[in-house]
Amino acid sequence: MNDENHDIAFTIQAGRDLRNIRQYLTRHASASVAQKVVGGIFDAIQTLAKTPTQHRPEPLLAAFGDYRVMLKGKYKVYYEFTGHDVIVARIIHAKRDFKQVLKTFKG
Repeated sequence: MNDENHDIAFTIQAGRDLRNIRQYLTRHASASVAQKVVGGIFDAIQTLAKTPTQHRPEPLLAAFGDYRVMLKGKYKVYYEFTGHDVIVARIIHAKRDFKQVLKTFKG
């Protein structure tokens, strides 16, 4: 069993995604709901430090790297496992059009 902890980094876009989720939920629900949801997403992401390969690869992103997707509540966390590090690329609502999200992975 591998007891290695992998570093977790967030892309600028993933940071924006979290900020946008917090702002949206604060406006349309409440600050406490926003904190609970964003905190839950963040806590789920932290589990990737120990088990980065626990979630399925995203075949449509294979050309860009070892991208995987984790579902947390109504949100999908797209991340890349480099073999050493976990890089969180996007955090989006699960109902969002994946074709639009895919464009953000293309340089």
